[in-house]
Amino acid sequence: MNILVRLPTWLGDAVMASPFLATLRAHFADAQFCFVGSSVAIALFARDFPHARFVLDNTKQEKVRLLATLRLAKELGRFDIAFTLQNSFLSAFLLFLTRSPMRIGFANEMRSFLLTDSLPKHKNLHQVQRYYELLRPLGICGEAPKLALFAQKETTLHANKRIGINTGGAFGSAKRWSKEQFIITARALLARGFEVILVGGADDVATNAAIEREITHANLHNLTGKTSIEQLIDTIAGLDLFITNDSGPMHIAAALQIPLIALFGPTDYRETSPWKAQNAFLLSLNLSCSPCKRRTCPLGHHACMEILQADSVLAHVEKVLDSF
Repeated sequence: MNILVRLPTWLGDAVMASPFLATLRAHFADAQFCFVGSSVAIALFARDFPHARFVLDNTKQEKVRLLATLRLAKELGRFDIAFTLQNSFLSAFLLFLTRSPMRIGFANEMRSFLLTDSLPKHKNLHQVQRYYELLRPLGICGEAPKLALFAQKETTLHANKRIGINTGGAFGSAKRWSKEQFIITARALLARGFEVILVGGADDVATNAAIEREITHANLHNLTGKTSIEQLIDTIAGLDLFITNDSGPMHIAAALQIPLIALFGPTDYRETSPWKAQNAFLLSLNLSCSPCKRRTCPLGHHACMEILQADSVLAHVEKVLDSF
């Protein structure tokens, strides 16, 4: 059995696909898997599927993407079952070009004719469960299990509690809590004797460097832009608490069952909250204008995040740490 999966592009979406992948592997233990996706998605699952074939999709960078997709399909070959977890027309077109007899994906973007099994993308359903619904054509139904990622935890014992802070959010600026509030939070945590670890990707380097300049403390460690995806997973696995915007690293923490405080503004926590993470606390003001799901605030005030103060976060730190 040969199975192709076109992975989600973004880190958080890819993590939320982990129950789908784990269940698929459990039902087809002897299958040969091929994963196509972004460098982020590939790096995320490289350790979880050590014997799988991983193919980087660079078609978006090509001048004529349709031709590039055709070349990619020829490179991939034919599969018994092919899934696309993406919503785009071209991801379904890729499956069609492989001539795989069973092609499964969501029925959107007028692409159903390219798929043998096109399923509705239900509204008001958590993204984890949406991905899991794509297993129905194989007779696999029910509620998705917990997120699952492999991590290598360090064995070194630390004298102080280690609290991670993630200031980023790939969707857009509207998801991000203010730098000033993160600074207040970090200072208060350091004053309580905790170690604070700043994490993030290339887009977060400037913000976290500014935080580092504002705070001079031996227990503040800035790893922003200095870790691979695997190293980020292992870093989060060693934390006692994670404070984060709605983001990919938030879902990594949920997958590793790390206690976390998640800040939600314009996104819908019913769809992207930490899935089955019993040790997660969500902070949302639930304003009448949210969730707007916009990259930038359409009203210009960003109140869903701006009104949220560091005191609210700090009030829950000890509560979360004492609970788990």
